[in-house]
This record gives sequence, C-alpha cells and structure tokens, in this order.
Amino acid sequence: GAWLFVGLPLLYLPTQDNVHGERNMVDWGTVPQWLTALIAGGALIAAWVSIKGQREIARKRAATDFFLKTEMDHETLESHKRYISALAKLASGLGSNGEMQSSFEGTDDYWAIRDYLNLHELMAVGILKEVFDDHVCHDFWAGEMRRAYQGAMPLIKYVQAQPGQGGTYIEMIRVAKDWEEKRRRGVYS
Repeated sequence: GAWLFVGLPLLYLPTQDNVHGERNMVDWGTVPQWLTALIAGGALIAAWVSIKGQREIARKRAATDFFLKTEMDHETLESHKRYISALAKLASGLGSNGEMQSSFEGTDDYWAIRDYLNLHELMAVGILKEVFDDHVCHDFWAGEMRRAYQGAMPLIKYVQAQPGQGGTYIEMIRVAKDWEEKRRRGVYS
C-alpha cells in the first residue's frame, strides 16, 4: 500500500528537457493502466483464494453437522442398532455362494439394512458432489463404510439385480472403493 503514496508520485516527477531547458513530465504511456490491471488481477487472486478457503470450511462444517446428527439423533442411533443386528442375521442366512436368500427380502431386517445404507448413500453423494469434505467423512465414517461395503454387499448385489435398481448404492460403493484405494496408497491411515 505504501507504494501508492511514495512510488506512484515518483512516476510523475518533472524532468529537464536538454534542448530547450523546459521542464516536462515523464511520458509513462500506459504504465498507470497496466498498474491498475495488475492491482485488479491481484484482487481477483485474493478473492479466489478467499472463496476457495470459505468453501473448504463450509464443506467441513457440513460434514461435521451431518455426523453430529447421526450421533445425537435418537432415531438414527436406534436405526444403527437395528442395522448391526440385521447385518448379523444377513450373514448367517447367506446361500452357498455368499448370495442373499430371496426369503430375506421384505423382512424387517432387510429394511433395517436398506434404511441405514441410505444414510451411507446420502453421505457418499455429498462427498462426490463436493458438499462434504472427503477427509472429515473418512476420519469419522471409514469403519462404518467398510462394514457396510463388506457386510451388506450380498444385499446390495441382490437389490442392484432387481429391475430398475442397478444404480442403487452406486455412489456408496464408489466412495468405499476410493477410500480403500487411498488407504492402500497411504493417503488415509
């Protein structure tokens, strides 16, 4: 900022014309316009950095709010308990090839798993649409995601095999695979 008060006036110091002895202003041509453009460019960069920082903070806050809701809401906690119990029942009733039996479909346990997987899917969509911060979500939810991805996979495959359901839980699977790959590469511990 000091150059505005010290440096800029120096641009307009008068000079001595050697031929006629007259004092003339230095012809700086378009320098002031270029300085204005550089200042505007610097302001643009500062604004971009600020907006990017604000967006990152907002993504972290959104993820934190989401997880606070999952941890504090009584109904969500009860849903998690039913989900864990239903996963155990799903695992004990798998077919010889590890597939979900059609008799499991429509049971309360089936819907308990589906309801909780929807929460995983919501979080995954938030990550993929860059509403939630991936690192915050991973730090808080990686264990849950791994359990859902591995434990509920027979049910997920069964649902996806139904007509019109091929895209069900696809975002959750994409995030789970991405997290697993990042964990293997050492991005996440």
